[in-house]
Amino acid sequence: MTVTIDKPAQIRAGTPLLAAHDLRVVFDSERGPVHAVRGVDLELAVGEMLGVVGESGSGKSTTALALARMLPPAGRIVGGSVLLDGDTDLVTASEAALVGVRGRRIGMVFQDPMTSLNPLLTVRRQLHEALRAHGFGDRRAREARAVELAELVGIPGARLSGYPHQFSGGMRQRVMIALALANRPDVLIADEPTTALDPTVQAQILELLDTLRRELGTAVLLITHNMGVVAERCDRVAVMYGGRVIEQGPVAEVLTAPRHPYTAGLLRAVPRLDTPAGTRLAGIPGTPPDLALPVLGCAFADRCAAVIDRCRTEQPDLVPVTDDVRSACWVPPTEAPAHEPGPIRRNAPDPTSPVLEVRGVSKSFRSRRRPAVAALTDVDLVLYPGETLGVVGESGSGKSTLARAIVGIHKPDRGVIRVAGKGRLAREVQMVFQDPFASLNPRMTVGDIVADPLHAQRIGTPLERRARVLELLERVGLDPAAASRLPRDFSGGQRQRIGIARALAPAPSVLICDEAVSALDVSVQAQVVNLLAELQAELGLALLFIAHDLAVVRSISHRIVVLREGRVVETGPADDLVAHPQDPYTKALLAAVPSPVPVAVRAAEAV
Repeated sequence: MTVTIDKPAQIRAGTPLLAAHDLRVVFDSERGPVHAVRGVDLELAVGEMLGVVGESGSGKSTTALALARMLPPAGRIVGGSVLLDGDTDLVTASEAALVGVRGRRIGMVFQDPMTSLNPLLTVRRQLHEALRAHGFGDRRAREARAVELAELVGIPGARLSGYPHQFSGGMRQRVMIALALANRPDVLIADEPTTALDPTVQAQILELLDTLRRELGTAVLLITHNMGVVAERCDRVAVMYGGRVIEQGPVAEVLTAPRHPYTAGLLRAVPRLDTPAGTRLAGIPGTPPDLALPVLGCAFADRCAAVIDRCRTEQPDLVPVTDDVRSACWVPPTEAPAHEPGPIRRNAPDPTSPVLEVRGVSKSFRSRRRPAVAALTDVDLVLYPGETLGVVGESGSGKSTLARAIVGIHKPDRGVIRVAGKGRLAREVQMVFQDPFASLNPRMTVGDIVADPLHAQRIGTPLERRARVLELLERVGLDPAAASRLPRDFSGGQRQRIGIARALAPAPSVLICDEAVSALDVSVQAQVVNLLAELQAELGLALLFIAHDLAVVRSISHRIVVLREGRVVETGPADDLVAHPQDPYTKALLAAVPSPVPVAVRAAEAV
């Protein structure tokens, strides 16, 4: 693909295209001001891809929104500057001036395209509106540009008349990128653009971003929790924690020799394909700081194994530790102790009597205007007590349809599903969903949410249900006092623990986890995966673990099933399937998994 670069001439050599200095953002809340961003410094050069990583609540998305002055009404910039081309300060710019910046000079790609796209307008109409807003030609010129954009991001021109709900997740994300690129911006801010995508679609989206920066000179600020994506695609990385950048430098240096204990902890939490099944993921103990409270000293001190007295009283500055790397830590990296993960405590599955059998199950979806679409075709699988069966495949492969057929949400067209040989039983099979906030009633207290299955199944007396709720909250690592609070008061990882507690309430024999860790950052993901493994060992649960991250699936699974277009194409023990895949589709899925080892390091090791 050859594209003419159309960039403003005023970008000066040696001047960062976009630079934030001492950026500070405060949100007003019922508890007082929340200092979400506390003095962030970032620079982005022409054609560069800068990765920004860190746990939820670290300030990544808030920083991205602040760079383009797109904060919600409760947020405001209280200090610092954001320079575009080295001289235009977006913090003090007028709203009229910003109209010419947003969409024209700075494009945004948001995490969830379905909530960012207008469901009532066709993709063509939305592209036309983005172009018209910045005075891009007449209708004929806008149509030509829309077709050009569709080709650029890999959308067939015939699909432009479609609506967002008619596109897959990966295709919707391509639409978002097309909208962001419509007016040829100099900077593209992509906030978790591949979080919910399977490895092959993720690779396609990232390759597109790479092509754009190589051929258009577009600078990309990529926010992600996937360290493998950073290692394979980014030039530099900035690690955020507690509203600050605590380490920054070239990817090859930061990811191979992290100077800050938090960076090292994030890297240890990353699941890897070369780690044998049954290896415990190395989560970071504790939780991020509450930024509504004063932060004394280093924000990471309470979770750091290398903490010294000075860490609790003095905030370290972000200072050079090599020619290219800066870190904010009082402790030299050689003194920071490592935490090596041990094996998961696992019970051997009992292969004598399946707790779940799926035999010849097929399911098609029909509508008046379209021919039937086969979601599942003759699917067979068995799950034994105490076993974890991983299910992988691309979006549209039938993973979620299979899960919903097992719990009874979808009725199969043909085939048999047996739970403990008795047919489906609502009490015996429970489900943990991908989005913990969407699956929790925001008007109910946590205690009522966890007790809901007990009420539905008429299990126990009110006093017994109350005791069961408190027991379950403690078992999943939450304070029993949380029972009186609402879901909005909890972090994403804590909400997922609430979802797990609710699923465990009726004491099921099978727990189905449908992308239960896909939207979580690596440290919280490690905590939740380890929790599921511990609960399985304690309770003898059978887990059906659906995910698009093959490294996570391998870490927790005894066996893996690969689905493609509704059919099982391969199955086998987790280690064997990853080490010796037989089906070309399985090989393609494994090849698309990004490695947390930087590309330059792998290339040097291969010589």
